[in-house]
Amino acid sequence: MFRSINFIAMLVFLNFSRDITETAAASPLCDVVIFYLSPCEGFIKGGADPAPECCVGAKRLINELKAKEDRIELCLCLKAILPLLGPFDPNRVPLLGQKCGIKNFFPPITPATDCSK
Repeated sequence: MFRSINFIAMLVFLNFSRDITETAAASPLCDVVIFYLSPCEGFIKGGADPAPECCVGAKRLINELKAKEDRIELCLCLKAILPLLGPFDPNRVPLLGQKCGIKNFFPPITPATDCSK
């Protein structure tokens, strides 16, 4: 629980700092991403299977994406915030979709990921 609160506090601080990819981190969708995926931090950083609340959040997030532009904005947000978590495995992002039963979730997110595709 403390880790989740700590993670949320860090992301809220970073969102306000605007030093990170301003258009991504400042977007309303990025706030939604942070809210829904904060329970997934441990899994994304290499932990055990995602917690049930992580999968619920990931599914709700995917349901929020109505257009290609939303997926692009989500990708840009993830590119901005994931490196700030510290060491993480980019392959855990698509694995999250598999573990939570979400088809076509996302490819690995790295600094080189082209979010326009």
